[in-house]
Amino acid sequence: MLKKFLAIPVLAVQTLSAVAHTQPPAVQTLPTAAQLPPVETQVWHPTVQILPAIQAELPLLPQVKVVLPIRKPVWSPEQRAFFAKVKRPVKRPGTGPDILILGDSQISFGAGKIYNEFFSGIPNHCASYIPAGRGIPALHNANTAALGVRSTGLHSWVARDEQTKATICEVDQKYGVNAGAYGVGGNPERAFVQIGKGPHYQFCTPGRSPFEELFANGYYTPDLLVLAFLGNASKRWADNPDLARRDVLQTLNQIPAGIPCMFMTTVPVHGAEVNARRTRAQTNIKAAFDLYGRCDFVEGYTPEVVAEIEGNAKYFRRRDDGSVKDPFHPGPAAVRHFVTLNTPQICRAVFNQLGQ
Repeated sequence: MLKKFLAIPVLAVQTLSAVAHTQPPAVQTLPTAAQLPPVETQVWHPTVQILPAIQAELPLLPQVKVVLPIRKPVWSPEQRAFFAKVKRPVKRPGTGPDILILGDSQISFGAGKIYNEFFSGIPNHCASYIPAGRGIPALHNANTAALGVRSTGLHSWVARDEQTKATICEVDQKYGVNAGAYGVGGNPERAFVQIGKGPHYQFCTPGRSPFEELFANGYYTPDLLVLAFLGNASKRWADNPDLARRDVLQTLNQIPAGIPCMFMTTVPVHGAEVNARRTRAQTNIKAAFDLYGRCDFVEGYTPEVVAEIEGNAKYFRRRDDGSVKDPFHPGPAAVRHFVTLNTPQICRAVFNQLGQ
């Protein structure tokens, strides 16, 4: 029995504080880059608690600290089935979509509609990229929702302190709303909402992070979680790989391990300097996800995609004189082109998470 459980990727083992309204664990402190062992041979991984279901089988191993290979572990069908059974929270009927796309204001300004259209038809869009005889049955007839909250990144969603999560939880003083929602609550049209108000947006309990509230007691239990962020954390991640690793580690600690997930960077913007910084940020946040495994990563900032969208005024909202009015929120045509160019990557990520 001991060998059986030790063969399961430890990265998938995390606390259940994101699932139930219990006291959250203390935030773990990452080592500095200088303290990390060489990534070619091994990686650092924090001490994590064993799930009660597994701890009952392993009473002598209340905690485990391990050194893992750099490559993401490959789960066998048996291991996937095991974790889906013991770790996936029970979904309350009528609460939340099958596919949840969570991101920033690019979603609010129109990307949410295109993302919803694409992911709701993922079995058809990905038919050419799935191995023969395989499929993703969990996403057939899936309902999809996208939620974009102003000026947010992963660090906003994992924060328990009021100041850091203010971009999510504080009422916008000018507009009274701070998010754009597509498909949430069954509404197919875009709705501008304020997080913390309304039955579908209760993510702001004091002392707990928005992620912890999002997934508590089956409030949201998607069959696939898509995280679409980059810009609002680009300086943070580009300048400091340690912060990128910390944000990813806290994210994975707060998302129930039974929820399949992928991270997709946002669409390139108009300015070359901003795109260059975001490309560096993408490098560091991808390295962090690769380090800890579990979620698949879609590199939206490929040279091809950046070359197509950067500086191309037709993809951005313009003034009457033709100049670009909003260089940070690409229009629908840019988002569609972005999704088309990245379809092979997206499909591989979805299949890695859900393929059978």
